[in-house]
Amino acid sequence: MILGSNRVLPLRVPIAPGEGIDSWLEALARRNGLSLRALLTDFALPTPSLTSTLFTSITSSQLRELERRCQLPDHQLDRTLPDPVLPLRTRQARGSRYCPDCLAEREGRWKLAWWLPCVFACTTHRALLHDTCPGCGCQPRRLLPGRTRSHPAGICITRRGDDPPCGTDLRIAPTNRLPDTSPLLSAQRWIDELLADPDIPATAASLSDLVHLSRWFLHALPEHEITHLGTDAATAWAERPTKATPDRLAPMNAPLTAVITHHARPLLDPCHDIAVHRIQQLHTYQGAATAPHPADMTMENWKKLSPHMRGRFVHAADAHLSQLDRVRLHSGSPAARIPVPGDAPHTSRSQHIPQLLWPHWTLRFLPPQGLRVDLFRGTAAALLFLPGAGSRDKKALLKPLHGHLPNYVARTLQVINQSGYEQVFPALCRIADYIDEHGSEINYQRRRTLIPADTISNAAWQELCFRTNTHPGETSTPAAPGRLLQARRYLLQLLTGADLTDTQHTLAWKSPDDRNRYVGFNLSLSLQQRQALLQHAQGLLEDLGIDEPVTWEPPEDCCHGLVLPGPRLDDIDLDTLKRLVITEGRKPSDAARQLNTTVTHVRLALEHIDHGERQWARTTPTSAWKLRERARTVLTAAFLEREYTKNGKTLTRIARETGISRHIVVEQAKAIGLTIYYSQRPVPMDATWLREQYLTRMRSTADIAAQLGTEDETVRRRFLQLGIPLRPPGVHSHTVMTTKVDKSIPRNIRATVEGTLHGWLRLHRFQISMALPNLETTADYLGTCRGALVHQFQRLERDLGHTLFHRAAFKKPQRPTRHGNALLRSLATDHIQALMHSALGPDQITPMPDPTTLAKAAVRLTIRQSPGPLRPFGDGITAERIRITGSTLILLRDLLDHQNDEFYGAQIHARTGIDNGTLYPQLKRMERAGWLTSRPEAEDCWLARAPVGCGPGRRRTYYALTPDGLRAAMHEVQHHKSRRRTAR
Repeated sequence: MILGSNRVLPLRVPIAPGEGIDSWLEALARRNGLSLRALLTDFALPTPSLTSTLFTSITSSQLRELERRCQLPDHQLDRTLPDPVLPLRTRQARGSRYCPDCLAEREGRWKLAWWLPCVFACTTHRALLHDTCPGCGCQPRRLLPGRTRSHPAGICITRRGDDPPCGTDLRIAPTNRLPDTSPLLSAQRWIDELLADPDIPATAASLSDLVHLSRWFLHALPEHEITHLGTDAATAWAERPTKATPDRLAPMNAPLTAVITHHARPLLDPCHDIAVHRIQQLHTYQGAATAPHPADMTMENWKKLSPHMRGRFVHAADAHLSQLDRVRLHSGSPAARIPVPGDAPHTSRSQHIPQLLWPHWTLRFLPPQGLRVDLFRGTAAALLFLPGAGSRDKKALLKPLHGHLPNYVARTLQVINQSGYEQVFPALCRIADYIDEHGSEINYQRRRTLIPADTISNAAWQELCFRTNTHPGETSTPAAPGRLLQARRYLLQLLTGADLTDTQHTLAWKSPDDRNRYVGFNLSLSLQQRQALLQHAQGLLEDLGIDEPVTWEPPEDCCHGLVLPGPRLDDIDLDTLKRLVITEGRKPSDAARQLNTTVTHVRLALEHIDHGERQWARTTPTSAWKLRERARTVLTAAFLEREYTKNGKTLTRIARETGISRHIVVEQAKAIGLTIYYSQRPVPMDATWLREQYLTRMRSTADIAAQLGTEDETVRRRFLQLGIPLRPPGVHSHTVMTTKVDKSIPRNIRATVEGTLHGWLRLHRFQISMALPNLETTADYLGTCRGALVHQFQRLERDLGHTLFHRAAFKKPQRPTRHGNALLRSLATDHIQALMHSALGPDQITPMPDPTTLAKAAVRLTIRQSPGPLRPFGDGITAERIRITGSTLILLRDLLDHQNDEFYGAQIHARTGIDNGTLYPQLKRMERAGWLTSRPEAEDCWLARAPVGCGPGRRRTYYALTPDGLRAAMHEVQHHKSRRRTAR
């Protein structure tokens, strides 16, 4: 019966549960007395030669038309087709497996599941499915069924050439029963559960992996794991195909499929550890393969495995991979995977990764020895670029951010591996995965671009230090970088995670000493100073328009389940650490040994310890700033107006009463615009009264000043302002002071003798001195002391306003300057010599030195006198003799006054005032000579002297006089004669 193309089919057949569209269309054709091909043609459906092609050739629109003509509910026929993502036997061109009992019960209707290569058993009848007809040995339903009107359903109608159809009744074929406890039957139930899972993509991935793992299992499974599965399984395994083209899987019958499915089930298990252990076990059977890719699996099959399955193979080979590949492939974690070409998530991590690994993760990963912490932090951050990288070229991978570190990567991985820190590799991979999935709260790339090198100005740094009671440090120089430079480095690392070993940075370390200074600066920061720097960094981000936290680290939960080797930051006793480092002043390395941790741990923990309030000397900038802040609070405009202007107090008195330095009081007074008097305040003086008192009554300026309550010089200045001629006071009334020299005399002579005493004597001595080589020989020749000559010649230079001679040095005589030569030429004239002899008289005139005197003086200039050895003590004193100077004599007298007491240097300095640079060498010299003994201060006393929050400082050394030293000191004090020279 041929139907019209648009007519509704009058005779219809219901769809059996689980039936495929090929079986239903065959039943529908029989019901309507048509062949299957005729029915397909009438429905305008494809008529392929292979039955399996029918599943893939029918379109969705054809199904909807078929449902309309058969009066079926919408989309009911969708259940008769396998999901497109599930693997079929289309490439193998095989027929359908079948269960005879099911065919009999279903009246020859075929199940859709029998077409799937993973279905090999019937769990209802506990039997293996048949692959072939028992009569002809062909695969049923390989070709599209024909002759549907001549043969009932369930009959094999396969033909060989011109032979008639086989005609074997497949419903009564012998059944391959399985025990209820058979592992093969359990494997089929597992397959059924997968097919029933609503997550079709996951099921398709698992079944696809099962198909592509088959080739490997044919070679990897050992014989002893097959025998317990039954006779059919053992026979199928012995006859298994072991050769096939790379792009085509070898056909496998139901028993062989059951064997492979049973053994592949652990690899597809949700438990990652079970799968990895099974892969490693099979690798061992094959001869301990070390590569992730199995040796007997074609590259075609390997590429078709799901990334999840390939990751399990990578994890199984983790122990045999290089350290670089372990990180690159995530081989130490369940997230192990082979990078997919074109997928490079690591390239987008540069904006989320700092140049230095975050401090807390550094503490968790850093091996105890073998690596410098700076290089490790930079290299560990660089390692975060490796997970998921398709290339093994370290230089290309690290060039965007860590171009200076590729040579350290292999060394760092090697030390981590040798230290037994293998958990670091999966931890790095997990952090990289977390960043790929969640990103970071900080865009480090943007910060590296926007944040300048001068992260804090000099003024802001000083203000910050003063507010936190810390010292801003000295000005930076290339040879000795100051604290401002270290503060800028600290802020740059805090904000951008910059690696200062990278020479491309403007603030990079220039030398190991430069790096050590930075470490010392970091340790010296107080808790308040760190908090202030953190606030400054937050303000800098706000100014740049960056709405991000100052610092951030990946959460520790991203490595949940891993046993990381390093300690956590809070795994340390901060009280003990504070006692060791802050109170006792020990080094961080000593504290690390006592606390059984690393120096890095100690240094990071010290950042959370309060160093305590420090007391600064009054001369430090910090104390000066505090004083100025106090001055701005106390010395207000109203206060100074009341005390200084109205009450008449001096600024010195105000400074004394308030405890503020006078120069700060002056600064504050200037700042508020107060009129400052640098001398006594003006005293009102009436001009008429002054003239009467001074000119008429002839009162002295001192008497008038006493009456007015002012100084004599103040009255004299007032007289000068009023034009009142002053009488010469005291010596200024002498003739020599008032006589004027004739203007024909050279100007330089007049400047030295007019209005002054002894000017001619100074000129006479200068003329003699310039003939001798130095002032010592001049003083000996004139019978005076060198100091007097120095004072006199300085007066000459002050009167003339010029330097007159160059001072002598060893083997280098003194010589006149240009102005000195001019003065000597003026003195050499007969007229000036006559005036000089007249003014001085014969008693003060000394003749010029003769040649013999000049020769002896020249010899003295070139010879240095050796003091010679000291004469030993007598009277049984065995101590060595030392040279006695003025400071030594003061020291000896003080020691004799306290001869029964021990003492230390600071006590002597306080009692005598001897400079420390002189005192301590004298004590050491006396100790070497046997005058003194010494001992260090007891440790308990030393530690007890420590102020709160500070270290104990330098340990004292106590001295005491020996018996011989006491006798020697008494001898020197009694017999010492001071040498004096009488000035003439």
